[in-house]
Amino acid sequence: MKYRVFYSFLFLVLASLGTTFAQGHLGMIREKLFNPSDPSVLVASHRGDWRNACENSLEAIENAINMGVDIVEIDLARTKDGQLILMHDDKVDRTTTGKGWVKDLTLEEIKELRLRNGCNIKTIYKVPTLEEALMTAKGRVMLNLDKAFDYFDQVYDLLEKTGTTDLVIMKSNAPAEEVKRNYGQYLDKVVFMPKVDLDDPLAMTKLNDYLRILNPVAIEFKFAHDTNQLPFEVKNKMAGKSRIWYNTLWDTHAGGHDDDCSLQNPDKGYGYLIDELGATILQTDRPQYLIDYLKHHQTMDKKIVDWSYLSSKNEFQVPDNTGNMKVVESFLKGKKNAQANEDGIFINQHFAAVIDGATSKSDFQKDRKSSGKWAMELVIEAIKNFPKDITVEEAVKQITRKLHNFYKANNMLEDLKEHPERRLTANGVIYSYERKEIWQIGDCQLKAGSIYSSGEKEIDRIMSEARAAYNEIMLLKGLSLEDIAENDPGRDFIKPFLEKQALLQNNPASNLQYAFPVFDGFDIPIEWIKVFYVPNVNEIIFSSDGYPMLLSSLKDSEQYLHNILEADPQCMRLYKTTKGVQKGNCSFDDRAYLRIRIK
Repeated sequence: MKYRVFYSFLFLVLASLGTTFAQGHLGMIREKLFNPSDPSVLVASHRGDWRNACENSLEAIENAINMGVDIVEIDLARTKDGQLILMHDDKVDRTTTGKGWVKDLTLEEIKELRLRNGCNIKTIYKVPTLEEALMTAKGRVMLNLDKAFDYFDQVYDLLEKTGTTDLVIMKSNAPAEEVKRNYGQYLDKVVFMPKVDLDDPLAMTKLNDYLRILNPVAIEFKFAHDTNQLPFEVKNKMAGKSRIWYNTLWDTHAGGHDDDCSLQNPDKGYGYLIDELGATILQTDRPQYLIDYLKHHQTMDKKIVDWSYLSSKNEFQVPDNTGNMKVVESFLKGKKNAQANEDGIFINQHFAAVIDGATSKSDFQKDRKSSGKWAMELVIEAIKNFPKDITVEEAVKQITRKLHNFYKANNMLEDLKEHPERRLTANGVIYSYERKEIWQIGDCQLKAGSIYSSGEKEIDRIMSEARAAYNEIMLLKGLSLEDIAENDPGRDFIKPFLEKQALLQNNPASNLQYAFPVFDGFDIPIEWIKVFYVPNVNEIIFSSDGYPMLLSSLKDSEQYLHNILEADPQCMRLYKTTKGVQKGNCSFDDRAYLRIRIK
């Protein structure tokens, strides 16, 4: 009974936090947007989170909001009966189960269709109306309406009806005088953003007109090649006047400094646009990757000089036979020592994996090993015995069975049904060579070709913010950062919630906003496991969440970690986590990095 009471209390607290964040989030976004001197970089998500949900769907908008974007770009079209819907193409053929021109179909007919995802697979989701999108975003995020300028009057009527004039960005490359003449009545209520192609010979004339006549809060620019010098002129002209927006969707939008470039080296992609060209809004097809980069984007002079520790302190030994998978780089290091390290790496001829045992929330010890250490080792033992063609469903069952049998053998099972915080818990990413699939369970990170996934949990973001806020208060009350390193009061504050959030793991109850999957010896809802099909990828990188961001080389990832710990060792400002570097430790968490090449 006491756990049900705490469970209810926990959700009341989280619901209250969520409501407060939602009410204030849009206001914070607008405050930054309207302050051209604010150095914050706003993240715009193209067509929502379309890599994990159908483009221009309510689910894609929800995903983008939950990961923390500032602006969601959506596309508008108008039906035969004059209704505004979310649709990029003039036809419904590509993104739905139907065929035909949008302008020839009524809203009722379009609502009978089902959306297709990025793999052209039919889903259960329907084409949303603009009104539905506005109500989903209301108070939570800004919406950038593309293909909407021709419907400006109709859009505005809908904004007035729904009380959402404060969240919409309209955009066009129409001449400034035309915009002022036709839509000037709206421009003090709705954000309008001009677009300027810097490869146009009249680009600077148009820019000057926009700044003089419309005084916009932001302008979207594009240029095909970085031999174009106008972006540097734009940076100087726009300083203190208006925000600079670039799209990183593909190379010809930002002179080659796009998402793909950023996946290889984010400093050469996103970092170049921000540091060299003054971008303060970036629209991306990989919002989570950009958000992770921006959490700790910085310019630092301190560089690691001696890299010898990557071999002398590496706790992982590459096995002799890895078949068609060659280990390019690997590194395993416990935050305290090898004996206490709860991260692990595994590779054989058929599987490669990084497994992260969760930091113990109880005093469990067996044979001088914590629950996280046991969880990691048992998961790896299970993987060792996988048949080469095992499916993800059967693989998860075998790992679950391995942990479950451990509980039974040690008379722990009944206790752990009532006390999930005591369970052996682990996260992981596993590559199956036979199936050409990557399976992600929890918050281990992966990069494969154009795919990036951090797996970060929303509940962890909330707990990290709570810990940081509590520690900031304690600093105001006289504690030093050294005191926090020795006895972290913020960690103590969130510890009861960290213990009870175990009630959320693998919990199949409907409408649990913060539920998440882990290996813990109990059934995982199979739909929660992310499966990435990577038949043509020749290099794969895995890491635990001991790295603030997974980059394309071990040295780059280590340098990023080094920079974070130099500037923010308690991980409460630059990079917020549920724990900092405790006294005597070398990092805030154990870390594992594996980079393999597929032959």
